[in-house]
Amino acid sequence: MQSLDELVADLVDRYTGEKDHPGDGGPGLLHRLDTLGLRTRQPPDGGHAPPGSRPPTSLEAVSWSQRIKTEAIGLDMQLRKSARTQAWYRALKAIPPGAEAADRVGEVTSIVGRWHGTVLTVLGLRGPSVHFRMCLCLSCEQRTVYGRADDDRPRAWCINDACQDGDTGAPARYEGTRLYLLTRSRASDREPVTE
Repeated sequence: MQSLDELVADLVDRYTGEKDHPGDGGPGLLHRLDTLGLRTRQPPDGGHAPPGSRPPTSLEAVSWSQRIKTEAIGLDMQLRKSARTQAWYRALKAIPPGAEAADRVGEVTSIVGRWHGTVLTVLGLRGPSVHFRMCLCLSCEQRTVYGRADDDRPRAWCINDACQDGDTGAPARYEGTRLYLLTRSRASDREPVTE
């Protein structure tokens, strides 16, 4: 897991990634979203591609970029307890020291990590997460578990804000043997699925 400083550096400066999942050292991820060319790749058989199967268009990427920048400016203002705004890149770079001063490093790392993951997914550098709709979270017993089945690091997490896993007080995360326990905890074993 990357630190808050490393996540911000990936978004703004250079995409270096982490030890197990290194980046390419190229421009920051938000710059890549802003300059992503229009993708118009057609299906190989000349037919129609199913909805959602094509890569994002540049307009969608720019929309995500603007949303993250706007949220970063707001978070920076909140951490500084100020009504004055800064440019988005300054606001992003000010978030780590602001989070430390406000004693909110864990919460802010989660927020910035979500932005980081969103950008990686939109750029196609990482696959999308999947809803494990038949599994109940082992902590809150809700159908709010999402996961990613990467070959080298399968993992899942609960998105229920009210979920509190053990001593951490944060929503549950599942890796290794704990992930195996989650997959055995199917919602259909406990209650009927109603849609």
